[in-house]
Amino acid sequence: MMLPEEFTVTVQDANGRSVQRVLPTVNRYQGEDGGYIAFYSRNPEIGVYSVGGGIYVVGQVRLQGEYWGRIFQPAGYEGEDISAEQVFKDLADEIFPQCNGGCWAGGDTGGWLGR
Repeated sequence: MMLPEEFTVTVQDANGRSVQRVLPTVNRYQGEDGGYIAFYSRNPEIGVYSVGGGIYVVGQVRLQGEYWGRIFQPAGYEGEDISAEQVFKDLADEIFPQCNGGCWAGGDTGGWLGR
């Protein structure tokens, strides 16, 4: 399943009200064996919404790979901690230049797909 590139999410703002925001979504991979990695930052000014603990989601990218439950495993990185992989930090900077070296990746995106 592919998500729209102008993917609207409903989140709570600082006052606890539900608001809609657009989560930038790049469908880089078009094949059926794909899924999404999310990019995170500690900078609230570039984040779309907070996931708690001072961490914010900046956007997401569709790559080749598979879901293990709710967690997406990019092809070639199955079982790896993708947050520590430089290739994904570089991808964050390429697609979301506002990251400026400060973003990392995670695969916990299965919730968008009903996983």
